[in-house]
Amino acid sequence: MNKCVVDGTVTYQQAPCPSNQVRKDPTIEELNAAEKKRRPAAAPAAAAPREAARSPTAASSGFSCDGRQHCSQMRSCKEAHYFLANCPDVKMDGDRDGIPCEEQWCSR
Repeated sequence: MNKCVVDGTVTYQQAPCPSNQVRKDPTIEELNAAEKKRRPAAAPAAAAPREAARSPTAASSGFSCDGRQHCSQMRSCKEAHYFLANCPDVKMDGDRDGIPCEEQWCSR
């Protein structure tokens, strides 16, 4: 994701910023805000109860989706499991067996 400033307006886009503009990487907070805006528009109405059910898990686990996607960014097996179950676009279960980060954190 690219954060671009075009004529004084901040935009987030997949493509690189126009060449006459300086590219500024978005912060985690900005990415989370953009994701929160995107989710309600993209999710069907049936997903709302599921989101509500996740909130207590996030509060009790101490983890939250913050843009991390890879095992190298995790600090424990428990954290990797949380991200795999609750966060979008994670890349932590290459063999799709439900066990994340098997080589780094969650060995059998």
